[in-house]
Amino acid sequence: MRQLSRRRLLALTGAAGLAAACGDAAPSAAPQPTAAPPAAAALTTDPTAAAPAAAGGGAGLRRLDGYGFQAHMYNQDRRLVTERTTAAGFDWLKQQVEWRQTEPLERGGFDWRELDKVVSACSSAGLRLLLSVVRAPDWALGGGPEGGPPGDPLDFRDFMRALAERYRGHVQAYELWNEANLSREWGYGNVDAGAFVELMLAGRQGVKAGDPNAVTVGGALTPAGDVDIPDQQVQAVDDVRFLEQIYAYRGGLAREAFDAWGVHPGGFNNAPTQAIGSARGAGWNGHPSFYFQRYTQHRAVMEANGDANKPIWVTEMGWSTANSDPSYGFGADNSEADQAQFLVDAFRQLRETAPYVSHAFVWNLNFQSVVGPEDEKFPFGILEPDGSPRPAYTALKEMAKGVR
Repeated sequence: MRQLSRRRLLALTGAAGLAAACGDAAPSAAPQPTAAPPAAAALTTDPTAAAPAAAGGGAGLRRLDGYGFQAHMYNQDRRLVTERTTAAGFDWLKQQVEWRQTEPLERGGFDWRELDKVVSACSSAGLRLLLSVVRAPDWALGGGPEGGPPGDPLDFRDFMRALAERYRGHVQAYELWNEANLSREWGYGNVDAGAFVELMLAGRQGVKAGDPNAVTVGGALTPAGDVDIPDQQVQAVDDVRFLEQIYAYRGGLAREAFDAWGVHPGGFNNAPTQAIGSARGAGWNGHPSFYFQRYTQHRAVMEANGDANKPIWVTEMGWSTANSDPSYGFGADNSEADQAQFLVDAFRQLRETAPYVSHAFVWNLNFQSVVGPEDEKFPFGILEPDGSPRPAYTALKEMAKGVR
């Protein structure tokens, strides 16, 4: 699980740089048709309060089509994950799938064992599932960097078709890669918007061939400024500029490459209601990618390129509390009450001001049971290592979700 994350790059780039962020047997328990869990009881929060407050407001806001948590369910207590999700009134889970673990040794040599269990657990619990697919196996790299994209996008098409065929009707959405504007996900010196469009296009073709009803989500970019540090093999392209390059490629071919666009709006130590450029805490301000409202700038690019009819899915949003990784120093500015309030206010912000956002996923639900406290992902988690709630989980559970 330990990787050089996009957020760790902040230590290298400073406040003007980057911002946050297996057998072939069928499932042992056949997935059941999905149904949304009952909405949670109405409870509101006061955006100015230090901790979530009870009563009233928020119930009248529009309901999102999807309230989700990103979780890790491989070799974990999946029942706990699904029970915590439904108890919170959430109806989606997101699981990242490493292609290199699922088709590891050769084309067609699939290992579905853990993923089958994940899909069965979610489907049996009546939860919808988003699979985010990353990291090509060695046999598909074509000489490219380890863990990066395939040398031939058609290999990705074939894998996505196999995935969608196997889980047809039981996985509702697929995210086509992750943070392709960052060298960690694409390889140093290889970051290229056009190549990413070709990958998404091939992936979407595969998904639709396997399950025409599944939604394809354009792989979310990391919120970032332009960074190039050759001696450390670190490179990123500003996410908004990269999105502009995506749409500029081959006359806007990207409009055919996804059904919804994924976004990872960062928060750092800034509240979701803060205007871009305003200050809070000890730094981590200034660059637009440090602010939750970065998603509005992605939307502007979509609209300028004729894609206003497509929704945005926020496939990752979250706030760290105090973090043992020094690259995440901003977390010390966020109390547990702040984390809870910011997440509730982020949902409020999306529901009040962004009708084009249809789904939002909290990063993360259960990673405290997956990684140790020295890992930067740990304090983003809203469950304790034993699965008990942190204040942020309780606040989200109590948050009014709205009625369909």
